[in-house]
Amino acid sequence: MLEKIKQLIQPILNDHDVYLDDIEYVKEKNEWYLRIFIEKNNGHLDMDTCVAVSEAISEMLDQEDLIEDEYYLEVSSPGAEKPLKTLEKVQQSIGEYVYIQFKNPTQGMNEVYGTILNVEGTQIELQYMVKNIRKKCNIDYNDIAFIRLAVKF
Repeated sequence: MLEKIKQLIQPILNDHDVYLDDIEYVKEKNEWYLRIFIEKNNGHLDMDTCVAVSEAISEMLDQEDLIEDEYYLEVSSPGAEKPLKTLEKVQQSIGEYVYIQFKNPTQGMNEVYGTILNVEGTQIELQYMVKNIRKKCNIDYNDIAFIRLAVKF
């Protein structure tokens, strides 16, 4: 179903100069949610664009009637701290500041904040700070439980 929705919304996304970052259909507290996360191709996503895309997608979904259950449609940006759900998303984030949780302690850490310096295969080179000392490490993508962009203060 999500693949069909992706195909149907692509022309709407193109018309508004945005791309699909992620899509999910989930049940939370007995309510279904279709969440569509979009990003602007160039520049920053604004509220007017989100509203216009949401209205166009809502109208198209009502016409196609693909989802039998009652659900809430949410169209939004994934936010400043968006999860990097695939290795490809990590590769696209070279130079970005990230937060990583490990599956098992790595170099004595359960989690780390740092900057992605490079990605080769599944190896991620990360620069991070420990007590104002700059350090580097290599992390295998398969050892990561969760990774997201982070805001640096």
